[in-house]
Amino acid sequence: MTGRGERAVERASRATLHWSLRYTGGLDPVVAADRQHEILSDLHEHAAWANEAGISERAVARSIRARMLRGIPADLSWRRTQLTGEERAMWSAPRVDGLLLAAVALIGIVQVAVGAFVAARQTRALLIDDIDFIPTSAALTIALGSVALVATVLLWNRNTRHWGAALLAVTGVLIFAQSVEALYYLSATALLVINGVTWLEPAAYAIGFGVAIVCLAAAGQWAKPVSLISAAPARKES
Repeated sequence: MTGRGERAVERASRATLHWSLRYTGGLDPVVAADRQHEILSDLHEHAAWANEAGISERAVARSIRARMLRGIPADLSWRRTQLTGEERAMWSAPRVDGLLLAAVALIGIVQVAVGAFVAARQTRALLIDDIDFIPTSAALTIALGSVALVATVLLWNRNTRHWGAALLAVTGVLIFAQSVEALYYLSATALLVINGVTWLEPAAYAIGFGVAIVCLAAAGQWAKPVSLISAAPARKES
């Protein structure tokens, strides 16, 4: 860069750095220095990219100034966050909500898989004439798995998410214990395990109640009308 164009870029860069000194003033020196170094690095990368792309110096200067002006609200929000620590609180709710959704969705997927597995074992047992009837526990497990599938689908819509979680709480209480009982009839290996591990069915009920508690907590959370406030993202440059 040479001549007047180079000076225009330098002035735009100095203006951006001057603004960064203003809005980082009074903050922790380490935080302020990190922010200023980040902006300086970004300005250097911006200029290098523009030079390689063949963009004129005046266009680069205009771009730097425009980015600075557009970024002022985010810069002020970033400063407020550093002073008050509000960003952590503002983002905690969405993060918890996302983790809760992931947990409940996983519960739904597991329940659907349990129902599908029992359905497959039941079909196989009938085809090979291992048994000639459908145990009540197997039929109930398959039905619960089908309901869990519907409930899992409901999770993906914000307006129906709480209904999906509530349904998974109901199915969760029963499906694990019922699947253990169903496999008693449908799998020779499961028969040996169940006979050898006397606490397996109570453990399945305990898991079911734990799952139900998680799902009911999620249903209660999602049933509340909430308005999430998004914190302004910290900008890499101004």
